[in-house]
Amino acid sequence: MKYMEIRDLIEAELKNYSSNQIIPSERYLALKFDCSRETVRKAYEQLRAEDKIFKRQNLGWFVSNKKIQYYPNSIENFRSYMKAQGFNVRTELISTRQLERLDHSNLFSEENRKLGFIEIIRLRYADDVPVLLEYNYLPVALFPDVLNYNVITSVQDVIKNHFHYNYTSSQLKIKNTGVSHFESQHLGIPLSQTATYIERISKSDDLVIEYDIEIWSQDKIEMTLDIQA
Repeated sequence: MKYMEIRDLIEAELKNYSSNQIIPSERYLALKFDCSRETVRKAYEQLRAEDKIFKRQNLGWFVSNKKIQYYPNSIENFRSYMKAQGFNVRTELISTRQLERLDHSNLFSEENRKLGFIEIIRLRYADDVPVLLEYNYLPVALFPDVLNYNVITSVQDVIKNHFHYNYTSSQLKIKNTGVSHFESQHLGIPLSQTATYIERISKSDDLVIEYDIEIWSQDKIEMTLDIQA
């Protein structure tokens, strides 16, 4: 059978599975449909392109969940907008460290970059599926003891509630990119696939207070932007 025929047979069976549930392996379906694993793989890739299934490295294929709506013009934090969309969320702290310099340190004022930066790396989950690997960079001069607070759930809340800086504006750069082995390991994105890469510069009035990088599983989010004349 041609791979599109296999694709149709697999799609018909997807209704028997729930969101984020693992589906049969390529080997199993090749035996079931008496075809090659390559044919099944092409059928699965077609369904992935249609956002019906997704792949996690070393785990297999899963039924897609509803898309996360990502609003670039919003400064609402991850936990707030995910809960509003009905997702169960949790965050895992991967690492923290202090850096003397940063590739983008010139974004910050000379005074605020002279003591270096704090790096916070977190892995975000939606309904127990890893969807976002986030790197936050904060100037030590502004936030010297930030790691004494609970930065796992929300860096933004710590900055607002304990250091009294409000997030008033952000500048974003969005592109598709390949993933590193580190990112592939944590997000489960195969190295052959791309991710959505977002750089964010956050300000409190005219002061740059944070730089962060978001690596999203590309098949988990949709960009939604409201534009008014």
